Amino acid sequence: MKWISSRVSYEDQKDFFTMVISSKTDHWKMTVMLVWLLIWLTCGLVVFYFLFFTQELVGQKIYFYTFLAFWTYFLYKVSRVLIWRKFGIEFIKIDEDRFSIKKSIWGYGKARVFMTNNLKKIKLAPLEEKSFSKVFNDSFWIVGQGTIIVNALDKEYNFGSQISKEDGTNIIKVLNSKIQKIKSAS
Repeated sequence: MKWISSRVSYEDQKDFFTMVISSKTDHWKMTVMLVWLLIWLTCGLVVFYFLFFTQELVGQKIYFYTFLAFWTYFLYKVSRVLIWRKFGIEFIKIDEDRFSIKKSIWGYGKARVFMTNNLKKIKLAPLEEKSFSKVFNDSFWIVGQGTIIVNALDKEYNFGSQISKEDGTNIIKVLNSKIQKIKSAS
């Protein structure tokens, strides 16, 4: 197994090639998100208790029902990010005729499969270094879009969530060389 960075590894087998991109982040970031989640959970449970088990909020029920709706949405979003950061991987497999990308949590996820001959280009996403979209995409409290784009049959698919520009360039070099090798062999 070879490593591009601490999050990206690849292995060249006899009949296929695999690459794994981990979603793990720094320990302190995970701790901050976990603390935020616990505080958020406590706030929601307190509001839930006062709304349904006391008479304190009788005249303000509509406001607090709305609050609980938003609270539930953001609880779902941050829980999803924590699970992704702890257990998620992106798995890329290239064989004779297929190129597949799977975003997986505990092995579950849907793979996007492309015919290797239909692949046109693999490139970095054209995001400005100081643009809002780049900063937001690299934030650790969201899952983020991929920073690498696969172009197949005029459709684009992103992968490589929150990969640095340097790692993305190295990933693209490795993948393009494997694809060219497979295309030339067939």
